[in-house]
Amino acid sequence: MTLLLAVLVAFILYPVLRVLWISLLDDHGGLTLVHFANFFRRPLFREALWNSLWSGVLVVSFSAVLALPLAYLLARFDFKGKVLLQTAATLPLVIPPFVGAVALQLILGRSGMVNLLLMDWFDVTIPFMEGLTGVVLVQTLHFFPFIVLNTVVSLSNIDSSLEEMAQNLGCHGFRLFYRVTLPLMLPGFIAGSLLTFIRAIDDLGTPLMLNYKNLLAPQAYLRITTIGIDDVDG
Repeated sequence: MTLLLAVLVAFILYPVLRVLWISLLDDHGGLTLVHFANFFRRPLFREALWNSLWSGVLVVSFSAVLALPLAYLLARFDFKGKVLLQTAATLPLVIPPFVGAVALQLILGRSGMVNLLLMDWFDVTIPFMEGLTGVVLVQTLHFFPFIVLNTVVSLSNIDSSLEEMAQNLGCHGFRLFYRVTLPLMLPGFIAGSLLTFIRAIDDLGTPLMLNYKNLLAPQAYLRITTIGIDDVDG
């Protein structure tokens, strides 16, 4: 136990506190909040912060649209190919984000298969992978399994007698799901959504692969790699 605590402090707590400590020091070694004030004075940093938060909300929203029906299907029904579907739903978690970005570029990018066909048939192209749209699309397809897995566990742990009592009282269909099932599975859904939101914000590989740098993670990476590890803005 003591060894585990020492490892956590040395390799997790200390590095995080070290980063925060650098951001609170002025040129003379005193404590200051001027660096945080300067952050909000810079239009690029404000835009990066807003884009990161907005993209996180969009990724969670679109992931929920994909994950909730899939989680309900996996938790409540037995059918042929269920194991295969469950494996396919969790496969994005073991694939690096930049691999998904490259794959979708080949399919939906400016010179991808879909846009080449659209140009050939209708003389139009659709910017699926341009800017923040591409980042949100790739992150949604990569991180929605977090919501699926947590929601499946939450649904599986619901006491079926509660839903049966609601049905006996005349609650059926979508009303049953909205009034009974959804509140009971909400803890798992919220946990998955928080994981998805955090992973979307701290994702570095996808924005770099799509050459979109107006997000917090790419801005921090660019400043640290070009200026140095002690750069307070980074």
